[in-house]
Amino acid sequence: MSALSTMIRQGSRRRYYQSQQMLGPLQSSSSLSIPYFDNDDNNKHSTTIQNRSYHATNRNEILPFIAAGVLVGAGVYTFRTLQQIDKDWEDYYQELEEYKAVTGIDPEQESSSSSSNSNTTANRSDNADLSSFFTGGTLAIDIGTSRLKLSHQPSLSKNKNAKPSVIVDREGHRSTPAIAWKKTGEDILVGRLAASRSFDTRGGSIVHPQDVLLGNNNEQTDDNDIAAIQKTLRDVASNALDQVLGSSTGSSVKNSNNPLFVLDTSMSTPGSYNVRPIITYPAQSTATSSPPKQYQQALNGFTSPEGIAEYVSEPVAIVSGAEYFNLLPPTSSISDPVLVVDVGGTKTQVSMVSGDEVLHATSLPFGGDTYINLLVSKLAADFFGPSTENDDNSTDLSAKPRLNDPTALQRLYDASHTAVHELSNKTRSEINIPYLTMDLETRQPKHLEVGMSRNVVNSEFESWLKNKLVPHLRQSGSSSSLSQALPPSTNLSSLFSSVIMSALEQTSLTPMQLRAVLVVGGGARIPLMQSSMKESVGYLARELNKLVIPDGELLGELCVLGANWKSSQ
Repeated sequence: MSALSTMIRQGSRRRYYQSQQMLGPLQSSSSLSIPYFDNDDNNKHSTTIQNRSYHATNRNEILPFIAAGVLVGAGVYTFRTLQQIDKDWEDYYQELEEYKAVTGIDPEQESSSSSSNSNTTANRSDNADLSSFFTGGTLAIDIGTSRLKLSHQPSLSKNKNAKPSVIVDREGHRSTPAIAWKKTGEDILVGRLAASRSFDTRGGSIVHPQDVLLGNNNEQTDDNDIAAIQKTLRDVASNALDQVLGSSTGSSVKNSNNPLFVLDTSMSTPGSYNVRPIITYPAQSTATSSPPKQYQQALNGFTSPEGIAEYVSEPVAIVSGAEYFNLLPPTSSISDPVLVVDVGGTKTQVSMVSGDEVLHATSLPFGGDTYINLLVSKLAADFFGPSTENDDNSTDLSAKPRLNDPTALQRLYDASHTAVHELSNKTRSEINIPYLTMDLETRQPKHLEVGMSRNVVNSEFESWLKNKLVPHLRQSGSSSSLSQALPPSTNLSSLFSSVIMSALEQTSLTPMQLRAVLVVGGGARIPLMQSSMKESVGYLARELNKLVIPDGELLGELCVLGANWKSSQ
């Protein structure tokens, strides 16, 4: 029992000592008296233990060390971050140089003005071979004076035998009216919907894309005109691509702000295609080979990155298409000049082309639509009275008829458009328009039923040309379009002869040096145009084998097909 008590006392004394040593630094005294029991005599004793002194460091003394540590850590982190940034920039510029070397495009280059942007974009497109990047091929867009045509060529990297073809829409049409209708507060109408309001505008206004792009419209161009053109191009192109390539990713949620054409699939957005756009433009002069700046403005936001679109002059594209389809006579040199006569809807362009260079270009204000408008004027004058005819003293060369009833005028135009197509293959056409107007005296509807001969319409055109067009050309600044060595023109054949002779004079060429005279355009389907060209070429060159007029649909589609083929060379 005593042994057990001794062990308990020793354990208690040991724990007590340990607790006092731990509490010692917290006490203010410098020494501590600790009682204990001796095992031998069981008497209580005491001993004195000297406390250890601890020093508490002042906060002001330790803060500088903490700050120095933080600064050193931040410095090391910043140094390593800058090293990584330098490495990333080196990798970026290396990849950028490789991208520029392959594509010829500098994404970092910014234009300081729209003019410089025009030239830069054209140069990029001319020098860049991007065909291997576009798995969807190329889409050529021909913005004509009255019709808009598109052709697609699959990627040659996938199919070396791929050929360009004109895109036929879901309704079976091979072209779309190049027209837009706009009205404040209402949606813009394009294509056939806009064409149905050419005369009956219903308080809106009509926009002809090429007139705006070339600055030929009488009114000042505004942002709404550009917006109308952009909607026309986007709607027609996207519908065509949907039909040829199928709906793109997210096409059901297309955004007009998203690019329609992208360089590679990694840039794809809803409604975009890996297709390269090729835009044709009329040759304006020999001073520059770049397209008008309005063409780049119309394509703003259409491509990603900017600069992948290619621009081809219409006469060059036409000659390229003729070479592709083997329409031109054989020659020892492709640089032999070709005279191109492009009879469009409202204008006829005469160009001298040598290789990829346009030596001379001039434009005449008439075309296939002029022929149609004169037929409308004839029908309106016969049906409503001579007061509806155009004023002979008017300087308006559009030949558009005037009528107080816009709905009746629209119906007359639609019927005349169909009749002119029939007269291209027949000598006579029957025109029937029921309920054209109302007789105010009898309160009965009046119907138009008349047979129209091709010779009658030809006579109307020749009269308009002699009395209005030729005097206008001689009195205006367009006198350089006519040769001063020939007498004043009295018909279409003599007008073509004068224009061709003027082109030869300004390029210092002779008729015998011409490789061919190539006649194209939708308006060239009119027999009067073809017969007049045959007389003119026979009069000047004495060799009708130099006159080339394509057959069938190729007559109006050679430009857009040639643009695709030219881009692939």
